[in-house]
Amino acid sequence: MEQTTTGVRVAFQGERGAFGEEAIHLLWRGEADPVPSTSFEDVMSAAETGSVDYGLLPIESTLVGGLDIAYDLLSLHDELSIVSEVIIPVNLCLLGLPGATIRGLRTLASQQVMLSQCTHFLTRYKHISAHPSWDTAGAAREVSELGDPSRAAAGTRRAAERFGLSVMLEHLEDRSDCQMRFLAVGRTPATLDDGAPARTAILFVVPSAVGALVGALQPLADAGCNIGHLASRPTREPWRYQFFVEVDHAAGDPKAAAALAATRRVSAEFRFLGTYPRWPVLNDLAYGFPR
Repeated sequence: MEQTTTGVRVAFQGERGAFGEEAIHLLWRGEADPVPSTSFEDVMSAAETGSVDYGLLPIESTLVGGLDIAYDLLSLHDELSIVSEVIIPVNLCLLGLPGATIRGLRTLASQQVMLSQCTHFLTRYKHISAHPSWDTAGAAREVSELGDPSRAAAGTRRAAERFGLSVMLEHLEDRSDCQMRFLAVGRTPATLDDGAPARTAILFVVPSAVGALVGALQPLADAGCNIGHLASRPTREPWRYQFFVEVDHAAGDPKAAAALAATRRVSAEFRFLGTYPRWPVLNDLAYGFPR
C-alpha cells in the first residue's frame, strides 16, 4: 500500500490482509498506513518508542471474550494511553487454491483465536484438522506459497485478493454476528468534547479483604457509570490479581471523575489507562482524535 497523505502510521499484529489491517482502515477511514508487526509486544513497543504513531491491540471478541495478552501488555507499557476503540465484524472466509474443494481439504490454518471461532465448521468437516498459525493473513500466504490444494486458511477477503486465493466459503465463524473490538494506543492521550460518549479504562489491585472489590466498584455505580468490561489477571505476586475495568460515561462528567478518584483511593495499586470516544466515532475531529 502506498504511503497515505496523512502520514499516520499504525502498527498491527500480522501481515497485510489480517483483521488488524481491516480495523485500521475502518477506524482511520483509509487514511492511515498499516504497519505489519510480528507480535503484539512489537506493536506496543513500536507505539511506545515512536517508530509508529499508534498501535492497535485486539481486546475482546463476542465469541471468545477478552484476550489475556491485551490486558497484560496494557499493564506493562505505562507510556501509552488508550486513545480510541473500533469494532469490526468478523467474517472468516475459507481460503484455498483456485479449484480446491472442501472434500479435498485436510488442514485449516489461522490465528488461534480465529480457529476457536470455527468449531461448528470443524465439527461438520471432521476430515479437516485445525492448524494454529501466528496470523490469519500469514496462514493465507502459506497456502498460496505451498501450492497444496489440501491446505486452506480462515481469513479475510482482503487476504484472498492479496495472495490470489479463492473464497471457497464465507462465514466460518460459529455465529454470523461475531465481532471483535480493538483498542488504539498512543503516546498522547485523546481529548474529547464535554458530553461526548466516552469510555475510561483503569487497572487496579485491591487489598485482600472482605468486600474490597465491591468497595472499589461501588463509587462507579453510585455515579451512574456503566461498567462495560471487567476482567482479572494475575499479578507477579502469587494469588494476587489486578482488575481491568472499562467504564462508560459522558466526557467531562465531574461525577465520573469523582468516582474514579474514589476507586483510586481504596485501591492498593491503580493505573489510569485512558479516556477515549466510544465506538462508533461519529465525529473524530470533534473528539480531538489525532489524524
